[in-house]
Amino acid sequence: MAKKVYDDDDGRTIADMSGIQRSPLFLPRLPKRDLPAPPAQPEPERDRPWEMSELSPEERRWYILGALKASILVALAFIGGLGLIVLLFYLFA
Repeated sequence: MAKKVYDDDDGRTIADMSGIQRSPLFLPRLPKRDLPAPPAQPEPERDRPWEMSELSPEERRWYILGALKASILVALAFIGGLGLIVLLFYLFA
């Protein structure tokens, strides 16, 4: 049987699994062997883009309030849908 060849594999690593060990099956409380630490990779400049330092405290407050308003609207839509389902069960039961 021939080995499968995938055309869409570009060779990039999605998740580096080289430092993960298999857990011991029979004696799980024994100390594990220490592997050498993987080489440290340089940290990206902006690893938390949502923390923008350019915003003033007032602008940040408006962003937070806008997000809260959107989440409340979504919650009200779910509550309204649930209320409609309960009303239909009450009317047809």
